[in-house]
Amino acid sequence: MREVEYRNTTNGTEPNPATNLHHTGNKFLTSADGTSIYAEAVGRTPGPGVPTIVFIHGLLMSSAVFDTIFTDDAWTRNTYLVRYDVRGQGRSGQPCDEAGWESKRFAEDFETVMNAFKLDRPFVAGWAKYANARPSTGVWEVSTNITDILSFHPAEYLAGIIYIAPIPYTAIAYEVGTLAAGACVSRLCQPTSVPVFQSAAQDFVSLCSGTGHGFSFALYRMCLGNAIVQPVETTGQLMSRAQDEKGLLGAGHEGRLPLLFLYGTQDEVTKHEPVLDAIAGWTRLDKRAIKAGHTLWLEEPIGFRETILQWTHSVCQKETV
Repeated sequence: MREVEYRNTTNGTEPNPATNLHHTGNKFLTSADGTSIYAEAVGRTPGPGVPTIVFIHGLLMSSAVFDTIFTDDAWTRNTYLVRYDVRGQGRSGQPCDEAGWESKRFAEDFETVMNAFKLDRPFVAGWAKYANARPSTGVWEVSTNITDILSFHPAEYLAGIIYIAPIPYTAIAYEVGTLAAGACVSRLCQPTSVPVFQSAAQDFVSLCSGTGHGFSFALYRMCLGNAIVQPVETTGQLMSRAQDEKGLLGAGHEGRLPLLFLYGTQDEVTKHEPVLDAIAGWTRLDKRAIKAGHTLWLEEPIGFRETILQWTHSVCQKETV
């Protein structure tokens, strides 16, 4: 395992955005079980040397948290960017039956996005801003959807994983989430009154918004709105569903998938040490500590961007040698 450093340029080149920009717009897709999935893509035309990165947001949020990335020319002239709202959140549908929350369904949603935008072995960046409830509540949260994807696809389905302040899989949620975040989620899932639910949502979004340089007021209000309008039942389904981490860990231990692990040194939602313990033995692991809270790309946008761009281009170059 080695530390990743970033520079102010990506491979010393600046592609011409006028001739390479590729925008496929916003789409409402239909997943295998009929659930509507909102997705969007923008950036350079995909091809050799142009990484594709799919960004997946966290609990009680939507893909809009990545607006500053998708409107940043320094990102779009170097990569092809895709994002979507996870089922049950944002503009995507909210299944009513238990089957709609199985791990397979989340993998199928990703497949739907892959097919719609004709993606080939993308990098997947998962922001796991999930905070665990105590075991006594019987509630656990899902991690990023990467575990679901690798439960139903081989490692070669992806080019690499980018973990952003993650909880990789359900079984370690209690160890990774902070007590403050866990207390908020407990109140969200089992509220005793409307005021308790509202205050829990406000506390949770505030924790996630970082160290003061994270969410703008507009983004804070939007995320708070997402948290307030999401049905309690949906939140419970998202956080209590089962996952199987064997595919994820196997891909890492066998050296079949590179992983970039980014964490904030001032994160009030997740702890990075238990994550490193959980993925110990991952043979192609790079890690980077960033002086930030939970929203690394908002609090330290340049360092976050250049770290990812340098790493993804490096992985692509190694594969073409």
